[in-house]
Amino acid sequence: MEILSFLKPKKKKRFVSENDFITNQDKQFRLSIESLVGLRDAGVEEEDELKIDYFFYTDTLEKSEKLEGEIQKLGYIVNHGSASHDKSLFVISGRTTEMKMMHETLKEWIGAMCDLGYKYDCSFDSWRIAPGSK
Repeated sequence: MEILSFLKPKKKKRFVSENDFITNQDKQFRLSIESLVGLRDAGVEEEDELKIDYFFYTDTLEKSEKLEGEIQKLGYIVNHGSASHDKSLFVISGRTTEMKMMHETLKEWIGAMCDLGYKYDCSFDSWRIAPGSK
């Protein structure tokens, strides 16, 4: 019956592979350490609470809308739209509520964002401490 295999619906390739997910999560964890060192140098302490701007990318409107809905449940500002640099991609971005700038807190948040992105086949692309959020 392999002859008729072309009639089966093709399984759509994921936007974010498992390897990409693992590599990106490791990169984001490293960036958190660098960011915290920079914050400490700027006088921001562990107990200080700041907001974070975040960005995800994906390849379908449906995925971006699903991720947006999940992020809204966290109480974060969130929106989605076409990526300006590539109209075939969608960006999901926004700002978190305030959180303590502790290593454990930031690492937990990054892990949760990476997992959430992967669950909805979106790449947790980048994040930064929101300017003037202190």
